[in-house]
Amino acid sequence: QRAYIVLSHHIMAGLNATEATANQKTKSIILFYKYAPLSDDSDKMYILRDALETLCSQLHLKGRILLGMSTDAEGINGTLSGARDDVEACVVALLGKDGFSEEIDNRYSDIAKDFWNKSEEFSQAASVPPLYLDSKEDFKWSTVQSAEDLFPDLKIKLVKEIISTGGKLSSLKLNDTKQGYLNPEEWHEEMKKLNSAGQDDEKSNTILIDCRNHKEFQIGHFDGAMDPNTKTFEQFPRWVKQNRAGLDGKKVLMYCTGGIRCEKASAFIRRETGAESVQHLKGGIHKYLDKYGADGLFHGKNFVFDRRVGAEASSHMECSKKSKEPVDNVVGRCLYCEKPFDTFTPDGVCTVCREPTLVCDSCRTGLVEYHCSDHIYLRNCYFSDLSRFNELELKNQLAELEEHLQRMAIGKRYKQKRKTLHRQCDRVLEALGEASSSIEVNMANGTQSQTKCRNCGAPECGGDCWGFHGLGRKDKISEKNVQSSKLPSRTKARATRSSANQRPAKLEQKERDIAEIRALGLAAAPSAYRSADSSLRCPPPCIRTLISSVKGKWCGKTILSVLQSEFADLSDAEYLSSLMSHSLIHLNGIPVKCDAIGLDGDSQAISASSILKNMDTISRIVHWYEPPVIVPSSISVQKIKIPDDIISENSLCDNYGNSNEALIYCCDKPASVPVHPAGPYLANSLTMMVEGQVGLEPRSLRPCHRLDRCTSGLTICTTSQAIAKLIQGRLDGKTVQKLYLARVKGKFPSSENECQNFMVSKECASASWSWMGDKCCIEVNAPIKNIDPIKGYRAICNDGKHSTSRFSLVSYEETSDMSIVACYPVTGRGHQLRVHLQWLGHAIHGDVLYGGPNYLLSMKEDAIKALVDASKTGEESQGLPNKLISENAAVSAKNLCRISRDGVDGIQASFSSAQLLGGGHVIDLHAWKYRVSFERKGRKTKKCKIDAGTMNSREKDQADVDDALVLMDFATNVPLWAKSCKCENVSWL
Repeated sequence: QRAYIVLSHHIMAGLNATEATANQKTKSIILFYKYAPLSDDSDKMYILRDALETLCSQLHLKGRILLGMSTDAEGINGTLSGARDDVEACVVALLGKDGFSEEIDNRYSDIAKDFWNKSEEFSQAASVPPLYLDSKEDFKWSTVQSAEDLFPDLKIKLVKEIISTGGKLSSLKLNDTKQGYLNPEEWHEEMKKLNSAGQDDEKSNTILIDCRNHKEFQIGHFDGAMDPNTKTFEQFPRWVKQNRAGLDGKKVLMYCTGGIRCEKASAFIRRETGAESVQHLKGGIHKYLDKYGADGLFHGKNFVFDRRVGAEASSHMECSKKSKEPVDNVVGRCLYCEKPFDTFTPDGVCTVCREPTLVCDSCRTGLVEYHCSDHIYLRNCYFSDLSRFNELELKNQLAELEEHLQRMAIGKRYKQKRKTLHRQCDRVLEALGEASSSIEVNMANGTQSQTKCRNCGAPECGGDCWGFHGLGRKDKISEKNVQSSKLPSRTKARATRSSANQRPAKLEQKERDIAEIRALGLAAAPSAYRSADSSLRCPPPCIRTLISSVKGKWCGKTILSVLQSEFADLSDAEYLSSLMSHSLIHLNGIPVKCDAIGLDGDSQAISASSILKNMDTISRIVHWYEPPVIVPSSISVQKIKIPDDIISENSLCDNYGNSNEALIYCCDKPASVPVHPAGPYLANSLTMMVEGQVGLEPRSLRPCHRLDRCTSGLTICTTSQAIAKLIQGRLDGKTVQKLYLARVKGKFPSSENECQNFMVSKECASASWSWMGDKCCIEVNAPIKNIDPIKGYRAICNDGKHSTSRFSLVSYEETSDMSIVACYPVTGRGHQLRVHLQWLGHAIHGDVLYGGPNYLLSMKEDAIKALVDASKTGEESQGLPNKLISENAAVSAKNLCRISRDGVDGIQASFSSAQLLGGGHVIDLHAWKYRVSFERKGRKTKKCKIDAGTMNSREKDQADVDDALVLMDFATNVPLWAKSCKCENVSWL
């Protein structure tokens, strides 16, 4: 929304006044929106998008339209401008052929009918009603006298949200938004009662909230309104959560510019708080001022999204009542002198973040660049144009910037601010290193550098170039590009930062890990260290060095406090002291000693009370044991080559080596096995065992996704960083379909009538289920929140993340009272299927965390025995893999190891019950099939399906395979507990 501010009041300032008046034309603007179900299929949405684009182009309209890609709660949000007759014709078309009773002008008849036909085509394709607005009242009109177009072009975008919240309000449904309306007359009465209430109960029990951003509130608002002080609407949900207690039991009134933000904001407050009632102004400030104008109770200017930026209350076109005399009603204040001022100008933006800033004419004469309220503390040290300063001034700026960085050195909340200040420090250092001849010439001539535009850098520009509403922006950019192309090419060294896994420190650590794994022989096939009788795999113990990089939240704390609070097995002060006394804990390679021991004569030790800093590393020498896992003698692995057209399309050969490396390893992960090394698992992880089985280098196999340790099934891995990035990108982009099988308790419903027996919890108002007759399945929409991060326990909560799953009955066995269910996660939240099935009353068998029966016999005694036996195999034969570990340190680590010292008691103290296979380590949930789609960039797509298991391609429109959407199917075998059912008939949900 910041881009709206740059629309200048002074665009005609450089023209002769007479000429400007002669060239001006009347431009009409309409604002409109509607929340309505559309489609999440981009191919179908393009039918509607193209219809709107054709309509607006034929009517010579320019502006912005957003189409929300969702089957619920999204719709259309637009602003268009043009000649009055053309805009009125657009309104006729958007109301639909049944929504406009007046005679259509013959000039526009064919245009409107063509749009209606295409809208009907979209409606049939998406199986939703046509997207028409309900009445003429849904349009907000404005009129501007301008010689130039109010928008540089027409843009119609497909988006996830028609009012951006960063996904924070995406879980709200259509029915949530369509309630709590107050028309302008009802709102006016509420404002009068609120203003006359004084301090009585009515006023104290009512909260008036301005849902707009701070810059909008600054220049106009209703008396008594609360300003959430947000820069973007995305910040509003956080403000609500922070002020939840103050909203409970209150009557909440809300307003915004046109009503679109209030629809979602009021629904969110209604859901998240215990407010007595939540109502909002229908049509927003715009409709209120159309009714009451300057005689209403709104004070100041209405922030509008066109060239006016701030519109006087009396200037609204549809206003039926206007004051006889102008009223001095300025509520805005200059940020620097606090005098009344309410005009945003294109060049009056914060030099740090480009947030519009109120700076009066008097203060502008003494300032070159401006700073918003959030960055006013940088007014003496942060500037965009550094060419105006001499060496001493630049050094003073650098010193002040470094002081601010020192204050913000600790804490995740300062992360983005640190990045901003670091970038500015780099710019200042670069300016100090460059020749200052231009400054010396200016000083010699007694002149100063011209003020440059914050956005394009041109001295003569007044800021009108910025943003997608910037008038003439396209011409300015094209002209700048042409000028740049004529200049001689110059290679400039750019600072680049490698990805996290390619930085020198990470690469060095990886080499050390590989050397350690090889020396210990840990990358071995599943059959190694496996008992044929129990199927338990338990490697022998060994000496290792564990290394942890200091996290941001650890900075500023003592070593001792972090060790005791962040490492569960080090919480015992006596045990920790013993480890330190034997030099088994190091900071940056130097032993850490307790203060109580004393450091006399030991200059190579660090006190445990020392403060941790960023980039520090804590290491610990341990006698390493791994909990046993249940594995077959061989893990099923399929090697599948990525098709050549996908390799070519994504430039995998050019960037990451030859195409022979473009292999995918489809692994059938056993339950109880973690996907990759983590926590107490190393050799017993899936990637390590597959590397040993297939003959890959240690640490070379990359998982493209993860499964819960207790879940079995398909795990896609690769040795190529490029392939891993490609697959992960498809997962993040929601272009991967997943199909799971689960065995649950009870008979799962197979029809809508049987669903009536669900005994679901009513505690979460946002949770719901519905029967999908066309797919013969149940769809669950229930937000999920991680309420216990330590145990990893999730639950359905109103403030959780939006989650959708579909379930269909495959078979039911009456004797055991168990059902096999096909599960299709539409979204990808942690434990999503497990939580949703629990909510439906059909918890997964073995899933004791979520109420499933523990039908498996505990293998805890077998696991403990395996650990005891492993310790007797002899560590001596393994040798010491790391030459930096002294023999004394290795002996001390073994002697102080709780498992070696305390036996069974030490084992039970070191590992959880699930890690010792005592329950919850195996659940009947199996990742069965994945379907990954690869769409050719910039082309219309036709489907081409490839079975990844057999590599047989089944194509549609074979004659034009080059324009194909390639679908790769990956699958594992059906688990043993589902062998008896006919899973081959299960289709994608």
